[in-house]
Amino acid sequence: MRQSGFTLVELIVVMMIVGILAVAAIPRFFQQQTFEARGYHDQVLAMVRYAQKAAIAQRTSVFVNADGGSDTVCLTYVSDPGCTNVVNVVINPADQSRFSRPAPDGVTLDGSDAFSFSALGRPEPNAAVVIGIVGDGITRTITVERETGYVHP
Repeated sequence: MRQSGFTLVELIVVMMIVGILAVAAIPRFFQQQTFEARGYHDQVLAMVRYAQKAAIAQRTSVFVNADGGSDTVCLTYVSDPGCTNVVNVVINPADQSRFSRPAPDGVTLDGSDAFSFSALGRPEPNAAVVIGIVGDGITRTITVERETGYVHP
């Protein structure tokens, strides 16, 4: 009569594989800066795309202000590199608040930049714009193409 079950060799191999995976995967769960940086990158990407669509829909210029000093990105109807204007701001349709996002801890903006989208959806000045977001030693970029205003990572 044959008994079913696992051999000692199979058990040791499975334990070794689980141990290797644990060493590689567990530190990622406790290091949130990578996830925070990616999340902030996606938020800023969505904000820039919204700014272009709002400029076209409202037939007015919408400014994207990236302040590297305070690590904040905001959308306004006038140039505001420091993101301090509270009057001419674009309203976030999700929560009816000012469209402004500060970077989470450990995430920074690579430099300061302010540009606008015209009523045609083109960036002004008419040049390619690159916004850099740095987190966990990785720089993620958002590029706005000249002439078309195409926004992509």
